Amino acid sequence: MVLTGVVEQKNMPDANTHKHYEAYVKNVQDFLIAEKELKRTINRALKTGKNQTFEIQTKLYALLYSTFSESRFMKVILTPYGFEQFEVDEILKQSSIIEKWLKCLELAFRKFNQTKKGSEIPNKKLELSRIIKTYVLNPSILRNKIAHGQLTVALNSKNTSLNATITNEIQTLDFVEISKWFVINKSLCDIIEELIESPNKGHFRNYYTRFQQLESYILKTKNWTTETKMKTNKMRKLPPKKIKNK
Repeated sequence: MVLTGVVEQKNMPDANTHKHYEAYVKNVQDFLIAEKELKRTINRALKTGKNQTFEIQTKLYALLYSTFSESRFMKVILTPYGFEQFEVDEILKQSSIIEKWLKCLELAFRKFNQTKKGSEIPNKKLELSRIIKTYVLNPSILRNKIAHGQLTVALNSKNTSLNATITNEIQTLDFVEISKWFVINKSLCDIIEELIESPNKGHFRNYYTRFQQLESYILKTKNWTTETKMKTNKMRKLPPKKIKNK
């Protein structure tokens, strides 16, 4: 939950769903632990030249990201003193994950005081929608393929022919790019969560700073890849571990 110091609303999802919110808080925490551990494993594989381990773990890292993203999203929409239950229900009835995110954004901005904002709301919605489509929708497509058994070679939606485009995207997944997805997703969710919880105080006070920091990070890391990471001093290759004779 993003703390703003002032609770502006007294509405919240049905009391029975609070335990679901607490469950997602725990799930998100454990996803972040898993992300840290898997990232350490991948870095080790890179340093020791274990290419097959690196490639497999990178695909699992992409799968972990999208499942983390879904869990983080559920935590956002179930946040106490945010959406009312009918709004949560409206979000969850959408047919795809991207439609759920966009519906969440639409309902969040309904809470925003529109009297003096002019084009501010459309501009903010456009900015956040663009980031959602890039860093939630596109990875979710790869996640669905991998989760349905297409770890290396992808098929079309009807499983009647090969999908060369998505196959190439799976096979060229970049470890550093995925690690950036985690950072961007966390910042994005913080922005939306604050909009839901404190639309006219915390959000109004912090949005531009938070958004500029996110945009700055995206721009700064635009050319970061596994290849550029390997050129840094901290990624000097390590010799393979020697097996001690007993």
